[in-house]
Amino acid sequence: MSAFFTILRKSVYLFFALTFFIGGLISKPSTVEGPGLTLAKEIDYFYSDGAAFCQGITTDGRYFYGTGCIKPLVYNALVRIDMQSGDVLESRDLCLPYEMIKRGYSHLGDGAYHDGKLYIACETNTFTDPAVMVYDAESFEFLEYHVLPQAGQGNGHFPWLCIRDGVIYYTQAREVTEVRMLSLADFSYLGSIPMDREITKIAGGDLLGNTLYLSADTDGGKKITYAVDLATGETREAFVRDTGNETTEAEGLVIYEADGKTYFCYVDVVWLCNASIRIYTFEQ
Repeated sequence: MSAFFTILRKSVYLFFALTFFIGGLISKPSTVEGPGLTLAKEIDYFYSDGAAFCQGITTDGRYFYGTGCIKPLVYNALVRIDMQSGDVLESRDLCLPYEMIKRGYSHLGDGAYHDGKLYIACETNTFTDPAVMVYDAESFEFLEYHVLPQAGQGNGHFPWLCIRDGVIYYTQAREVTEVRMLSLADFSYLGSIPMDREITKIAGGDLLGNTLYLSADTDGGKKITYAVDLATGETREAFVRDTGNETTEAEGLVIYEADGKTYFCYVDVVWLCNASIRIYTFEQ
């Protein structure tokens, strides 16, 4: 069954890639508006490879781990990518168990690596009872899932999460006015941090110090990254990435340290055909 869906995924995305190939060709070079962020590396993936991680990205410092979703095909995937070469080392199709699909879960979003496990935000078709899906990072084995407590579900959209010091941070996707928190130990709801402005279309997020950076799938090719001060709730536009293509969708974000530098790594998708990993150095 997995082999069948792999072939189907490749066929569908080859069709999209051929249909919208011109759209990819006319993309302009990506640029950044705002201080601190500089494009260091861009890796492009075409149709089937990009489909397998078109939603989210995280890292353990050695590999990138990506998540993919094609809702009409009830398809989800996990991938392992070499951080240096950008090569896709492993792809696990149909990583969302059938039992979860029967319960309505359909969309793996952005997630986080922590202590040998992958914690992935997941939504249902009806946007009720969103849950954290947990996988073994080495084998991609599905381990468990945890439905968000009712107090922390909001409107049922659960596009991303990140983890630090035993706390899971997340927001909903639209009409975002607060940062919510879960206990990593027992997945109980810890409350929220009110933001001083409303933002929307949030697809990914990660922490740097006491600042939460949120990647928004803003309309058009220019994508805003917001910065939220977790101590005060102050929310501002940190920078704008011009992805060079009006059809681009901004998805996951992970922030990491390497070689004494800080990196922001985004996943951007064009027409569900081409996915790009864009890595930026960051200086405050």
